[in-house]
Parts: sequence; structure tokens; C-alpha cells
Amino acid sequence: MCEFQILVKEPGKKETLITEDISFLQIQANGSILLRGLGIQNQVDNAIIREVNTYAEDGATAKLFKASIIGDFLKFLKLLEDGIYSPELEELWNEIITNGKDLLDNLKKK
Repeated sequence: MCEFQILVKEPGKKETLITEDISFLQIQANGSILLRGLGIQNQVDNAIIREVNTYAEDGATAKLFKASIIGDFLKFLKLLEDGIYSPELEELWNEIITNGKDLLDNLKKK
């Protein structure tokens, strides 16, 4: 069995270790990642898995990227799977655009 260290990176911040001994990761439709292992159950909201490495020097690692826009985008993709227009789909897309602009504005201020 392979247990992972879970590292999270957010825009403009250093990568941090959030938990260890995780053997199960699953992307949820709500934009979160479910983490389970050795009596641990946790989730990281608004994140995607960007790397899984079972050969890392310090043991197996899973690297996540976390940003507010990711959860909304994953929800949008879930609704888009049906291939049917809905006002909810359009509203979610407009929220993604607004949140993306806010994210860029915050980065410009740094």
C-alpha cells in the first residue's frame, strides 16, 4: 500500500504539507478533493491534483493546486457534461469570469 504526503500550493504562496498517510484521493463534483487514509478523512476545497509521484525522495507525494476559481470551474464542467444550456450554466460561467477578474486584480496589487 502506498501512503501519500499531501502538499498544497496556492497563488503567490509556498507549497505546504497539509497531511500525510493518505492512500485515497478523489476529485468531487463540488470542486473539492476528498482525502482518506489510516483513519483520516479530509477534503481540500477548490483544488485540483497537479502531480502524483510515488518515487519522490521523501516518499510518495500528491501535489494539489488550490484557487477559488477551481471549484466554480469544476461545477461548471459537471453541468456542461449534459450538453444542455441552462440559466444555471450561464450564471456559473459569469461567476467564473468575475472571480477570474478578481483573482487577476489581486495579483496585480502584489
